[in-house]
Amino acid sequence: MTDILDDKDLEKVHVDFVENVEKPEPADPVLVDETGRIQRLPVPSDDPNDPLNFAVWEKTAIIVCCCWFSIMSLSVVGGLGSVLDVFFQLYGAEGRSTNQVVWLSTFPSLFVGVGNYIILPLALVCGRRPIMLITTVVLLGSLIGCALSQNWGQHLGFRILMGFTTGATESLLPLMLAELTFVHQRGTIYGIYWASQNIITSLLTLGSSYEVAALGWRWFYWVFVLTVGVGLVLVVFGCFETRYQRGAIFLQNQAVITDEYGVTRVLGEEEARAWLAAQGETTAPGAGVHPPAKKSYRQMLSPWPGVSARPVRTVLKTWWQMVESFSSPGVLYATLLASVVLGASVGVSLTYNTVLEYNYGWSASAIGLINLGGVFGGLGGMLYAGIFGDRFIVWAAKRAGGVHQPEHHLLLLIAPGLLAVASLILYGFTADGNATWGGPFMGWTLYQVAFVSVLIRTTSFATEAWPKNPGPALVTVVGTKNLISFGVSYGLNPMVAKYSYPAAMGILAGVVGVVLLLGVPVYFYNPKWRKRMSAKEK
Repeated sequence: MTDILDDKDLEKVHVDFVENVEKPEPADPVLVDETGRIQRLPVPSDDPNDPLNFAVWEKTAIIVCCCWFSIMSLSVVGGLGSVLDVFFQLYGAEGRSTNQVVWLSTFPSLFVGVGNYIILPLALVCGRRPIMLITTVVLLGSLIGCALSQNWGQHLGFRILMGFTTGATESLLPLMLAELTFVHQRGTIYGIYWASQNIITSLLTLGSSYEVAALGWRWFYWVFVLTVGVGLVLVVFGCFETRYQRGAIFLQNQAVITDEYGVTRVLGEEEARAWLAAQGETTAPGAGVHPPAKKSYRQMLSPWPGVSARPVRTVLKTWWQMVESFSSPGVLYATLLASVVLGASVGVSLTYNTVLEYNYGWSASAIGLINLGGVFGGLGGMLYAGIFGDRFIVWAAKRAGGVHQPEHHLLLLIAPGLLAVASLILYGFTADGNATWGGPFMGWTLYQVAFVSVLIRTTSFATEAWPKNPGPALVTVVGTKNLISFGVSYGLNPMVAKYSYPAAMGILAGVVGVVLLLGVPVYFYNPKWRKRMSAKEK
């Protein structure tokens, strides 16, 4: 990670950028210059308190805090799959149906999506650090509530609250990671973020079935109370504020601007003038101002950085921009693909307990072993979409004369999309118990490779697909997928009951395949749409 985040060459950035950056098309920034060097975008300021100028240990501390919160919150929200049978028996005695018990898993996932749209605007107004502190405390409280719950209603209520706070993982935390890193680093950093979620969540879920069998279901929550408590300590002492008002940097009649979501654009002369007019400025922001001194560690621990200007307007504007981002074909496509892939993953996780225990004779305590597939899948997804993916993007930019196009990300979605379809079919045709347990195990494992790969690349694509306000597009894609995926996963168990595993999984595979094919027209049409929108805005 030191190599990824190393900022020792930042003083060279201005020279490289001024001398080499050109902009052949309005919406396509130059990622690789004529000599083959990778441009560092956004261009960091001279302010030592700029998150891009943070020391490696400061960046690493923030990344660890983000990963820790996301891992623990998503583990407890999505980790009931291997122990659902315990709750079928427990709440069945209360007269609750199987579908109502499944709500303990599906409704928190729904409210992860709802939480995105509340937590992000609050973070834009109040700062990242205070909202991170609040969500961690609320997550800890909801875990204690679940551990002490006395009936299905209390349990569901606390899990919904837990899902709401987990919304930070899909909005606030990706924003903080974007504010710390350069464009060419984000695929790798997002790869670490999403893959660590999948790998460690799988390991924790793997142990949960043994834990519940030995100690009882309440210890499923008490263990997370301890780990989230550790996470709260990490957040207090290592999650520094990353909100930074980054002015435009003007180079050769072009402006490099970074919005409040950490997303960077390169504007031509006319676009730069229009941007300045919109900001009420006539010269480069911050021109002639000496940079302030570096904050001390104690100052960086301040829990309240202050409220942004015009907070109500900021919240309303954020919501409107999120809605408006759906006018982009690329944003719509990324949202749909991420949604159906996530929905199928959640749906399968709700069935493998029954498949392995009743169709293949696994003991209840051993069900969690299927999550070894998530470990292998997370590693495979990180290697493919993160490490290989970033190198592919740079290679594609070099082949295009140094110009990076957002649609290059779509090429990387072909392989995981086809793998998702194949693995769902494999799982469906072996789930009935008429083969070996290796069938559903391998289906789940391969699906996790596809799942992580799609998350990484749709996240990267979302930051670039809508040239007007790419930040809201990122949050829309990452956040909305939980809302849409709820419908996909909610309907799986009734489909299995009405038809069969092969039919239900075949339907899911068909849905994923159809959405994947929509990428073909998007690949060719989205660049034209971006150019038309850029011309229209002029």
